[in-house]
Amino acid sequence: MKNAGLLLGAGVLLALVQQQLLLRRPPRLLELQSSTASSGPAALALRFSRPMDRASLAAGSQLQPALPHQWLGTGNPLRLLLEGNQPITGAIRLLIHGLDQRGLALQPQRWLWDPRPRLLAVVPQGKGEQLQLQQRDGRWRNLTPVFDRITAVQPLGDGAGIALATRSGEAERLWLLPLEQSALHSENSSVAAGVKAGPLRALLQEPLSFAHLSSNRRGDLLVQWSSRALGRSITSLWPRQGSRQELDLQASGPMQLLPEGGALVVPELEGLSLRNLPGRPARRQLLPGSRDLSSFCPVSGRALLVRHWPDFRRSLELVEPGQPPRQLWLGSEAVLSTACDRGGERVWLLLSNWRGGQRNRLLELNREGRIVRQRVLDDWEAEPGVPMAYDPTRRQLLLTLRPRGSAEARAVLIPVDTLQLRPLAQPLRQALWLPPG
Repeated sequence: MKNAGLLLGAGVLLALVQQQLLLRRPPRLLELQSSTASSGPAALALRFSRPMDRASLAAGSQLQPALPHQWLGTGNPLRLLLEGNQPITGAIRLLIHGLDQRGLALQPQRWLWDPRPRLLAVVPQGKGEQLQLQQRDGRWRNLTPVFDRITAVQPLGDGAGIALATRSGEAERLWLLPLEQSALHSENSSVAAGVKAGPLRALLQEPLSFAHLSSNRRGDLLVQWSSRALGRSITSLWPRQGSRQELDLQASGPMQLLPEGGALVVPELEGLSLRNLPGRPARRQLLPGSRDLSSFCPVSGRALLVRHWPDFRRSLELVEPGQPPRQLWLGSEAVLSTACDRGGERVWLLLSNWRGGQRNRLLELNREGRIVRQRVLDDWEAEPGVPMAYDPTRRQLLLTLRPRGSAEARAVLIPVDTLQLRPLAQPLRQALWLPPG
């Protein structure tokens, strides 16, 4: 009995010693992730081994260049949010240093952070096409073999890969190109920042008659497809974590995954419906009317819709949770593509006056639908079916345009503060952004 008491006492003493050692251990940075932000150009998510003193972190940490930012959260985890209208032109040097809530210091952490998306392009090569990536130094790098034709490209929203559909003859094939990339690197790391492509692999073995692709920020992939053997449309979901699933959904057009995940927008004969993905309670919310989803805004639940009227006019609408659609623009011109910043505070709209010989206009609207600035694209034609994309880190739009009378398109960068066109020299078929990993 006496020995048992001694053993018990020794165990308690050992536990107390271990507890004191843990209490005196300095805090550690366990996880650091770059992420998109709804109210700024970029953000970082930080998780520590101990709750941190946010004010101490804000005072002890530094960004170079000294971009406006703020620290959000209480204790652990925390979030660093970039603010302001200053474009990010290169990698940011980041020093993370401060005290935890016990007053113990975090060992200084030095990182390089580059949240800018990279430019992808479908590039003509001889009689075929190839997917290429523009590197930070401006040079282009091949990512795939040369295919007869690349009909669709969809980067995964988490930057971990690219889905693409290719056509040879009458058949399409569906592929996934895995990628390794990171927007964050330790200053002491010997690993060079860049994008490493893995082996191209077929997602579906059978040849297809068509394929429409969509992804979200989680990295889920949705594919609407059909093959001649099936004779009907199939909707397949490849979750970021998990195996392929078939969705029992009927749609009258292309479906789109919500950027934040968990649901998708389904076009139906009655209107647009919002449906939950498997794993969440079944839900169907319907917005009636003849509308097409044009683009999503960074703030969750905000999107731009194009409404078609019986007199052949079109309107652009901003939708927000719990609110009826707000009309921003109404006219007879064709709406080619749109983009928006934050919750729709700034909206960009590319219009085509088909009656006037394809005279294109780029408009910037505010939330009230007032035209803030516009640019007439007299010497350019829009590449059909290629969307507009907005990069909040560099505050610029991306369009795929062809010089009037030319068969070769260009990627055209457009700073939103001036709407001045900056075409790139590389001939291509389509340009789009690759999200950072």
